[in-house]
Amino acid sequence: MRAEPFTLVQVVPPGHGGVRDCADCLQAEWQRGGTPSTVIELSKDRARERSLVERIDDARAAAKDASSSARLSVVLHYSGYGYGQRGLCFWLLDQLRSLRARHRDALRLIVVFHELYASGPPWRSAFWLTPAQAWLAARLAGAADAVWTNSEHHAQWLRQKVPAKTPLQVRPVFSNVGEPDRLPAWADRLPQAVVFGSASTRQRAFNALHAHDGSLRRIGVETVVEVGPGAASNRGTATLRHHHFGRLETEALGKLLLASQVGLLDYPSTLLGKSGVLAAYAAHGCVVLNTRPCGPNADDLATGRDYLALQSLLATDGAEAVALDSANLEAMSNRLCAWYAGHRLAQQAGELLALSRS
Repeated sequence: MRAEPFTLVQVVPPGHGGVRDCADCLQAEWQRGGTPSTVIELSKDRARERSLVERIDDARAAAKDASSSARLSVVLHYSGYGYGQRGLCFWLLDQLRSLRARHRDALRLIVVFHELYASGPPWRSAFWLTPAQAWLAARLAGAADAVWTNSEHHAQWLRQKVPAKTPLQVRPVFSNVGEPDRLPAWADRLPQAVVFGSASTRQRAFNALHAHDGSLRRIGVETVVEVGPGAASNRGTATLRHHHFGRLETEALGKLLLASQVGLLDYPSTLLGKSGVLAAYAAHGCVVLNTRPCGPNADDLATGRDYLALQSLLATDGAEAVALDSANLEAMSNRLCAWYAGHRLAQQAGELLALSRS
């Protein structure tokens, strides 16, 4: 039986970063499975030059699938600040309305929410922009045939914005820097902690660690390795060795993680499922130390069970104190690996492809 004609397109904001990396990983995984796809970078200026409808027509023509009856599945990766200044991208709704008018029932739109909307104190612009950003996210969710997001925290909000019949899938993000099949024993790794990501991400971790070198030493860390663009962070560790490697290619970063016992990040506990940094640490078998103050557990991750919190390292007794010998730390890294194994790239690519075809 001949397969129904089918075109698969991903739409992403322009530029590099986690969203584009995610789309590229999915595209490569689908290609390995025999399903070609196209990635379209879209911005307001690009849409003015050539609309999303026209760009998709070009992609279908290039794939020799220009039939008006062929199924079209569009996976829109949404992060408001990627598509518009201050996270306001009303133009994107217009592009999607035109796309729906052109293809009608032949179109299946899946919106992947990497973010919903920003928030902050009244003296920050995000506070005043939250209502408009939330309105945009709600309209996008309502226009979708299926919705996908990376944390239960986001899913709780989205469930209130979509019809009950709209499929809504929740999957923590996968690692954008590889998923090694075999991991070295935790005890055989170097006694070093890696912190990687944007300059601001790294700086938050170092700010929280200031004057707490002893906490890192309690888990055996002798060296801190910083990876990412820009200059080395300020207020680095005072008594531990500190190396800044700058930006590393994916393969080199993966090798560094495999050789390291600990990964550092600073992230809200309720949103850890959307952290690509956490996903990379988990996939490579690192013990994760979160420098953010403890908050509620979410997405099947628990402080003290699956990862460490700086707050628990500072505690010497009571409920917050945790056992820090190498056997307990290795068991923690194994539990985080097992959590990650439930949503690896191949599984997520398959589930997203199934949503696109249904």
